[in-house]
Amino acid sequence: MKPLDYFGPADSALAKALAAPFSWPQSGLAPLPWFPFTVAASRGATDAATRIARRTERAYWHLRKRLRFTPRFRLLVLDRADWAKHADVALYGIAHFTEGGHLVVGSEAADAWGDISRELASRLPAPSLRALVKVHGAHRVHRDAPDLGAVAESLVAHELARVLVDQARAKFALPWMKDAFANYALIAVLGETDHAGLHRLGTLAEATRPLAGITRDVAALGGRGVKLTPFEAMLVQLALTRAAYAAYADEQDAPLARWFDIARREPDADRELGRMLARDVHPAIGALALTGREWQEHVAHAA
Repeated sequence: MKPLDYFGPADSALAKALAAPFSWPQSGLAPLPWFPFTVAASRGATDAATRIARRTERAYWHLRKRLRFTPRFRLLVLDRADWAKHADVALYGIAHFTEGGHLVVGSEAADAWGDISRELASRLPAPSLRALVKVHGAHRVHRDAPDLGAVAESLVAHELARVLVDQARAKFALPWMKDAFANYALIAVLGETDHAGLHRLGTLAEATRPLAGITRDVAALGGRGVKLTPFEAMLVQLALTRAAYAAYADEQDAPLARWFDIARREPDADRELGRMLARDVHPAIGALALTGREWQEHVAHAA
């Protein structure tokens, strides 16, 4: 595999969109220069946009170097007034990638994060909740709940990893595996560029470990006919995060690079999926695959 591959002719529509000049006057957005990708921001949110663009840049350079693939995108950081004009998702703050090559994020956390904070306050033991508030600060409305805004902002590395695997045509046998890979990428980026951010994510993952009894199986992510609330989705994502932490603690991001290479060469739809991932990536990732398979077989049998 050549280093720093770009996506090829099959992605001509996206390549054409990214090659065209950005429509600055029509957009009403402000440019933020000196980044290796185009950054457009709502004019009233340039401070937040600069901070988010720097996070994205750190993720961009780390993943590009480690995975030897260059994602192509424009970053749009939007306030609520500009969201309806430029975003493809109705709910404010939900990060997504558009057909025009735009990685769209909010200049502030999505409203769902406030609901998640409130759920944590109602479900966690008091000592765990106090520990979270000490690390994350108190939510501005729900004062007994943690403020998860900084965690939400750090997830731009997760979204960039999803863009990268799509453009590299990496294939995963089960829908949740892309999220597991992106969570591992997030941990690797934070581990190399933002130790405080890694600590915040880690405290949240550990604090929710006692909620395993109400956490849906990892296969619920992207499962047909399965609709998760934001809180349920967060619990599943944190289960993936704990597995990625175990792999990162053992071997840093070497398993991530191996997984990426495997996913680019051939789909991991092996009948012994869990064993293959445990052998070639990391045992913690293989264990997730086994539980996901068992859950899917249970759903199929029940249907």
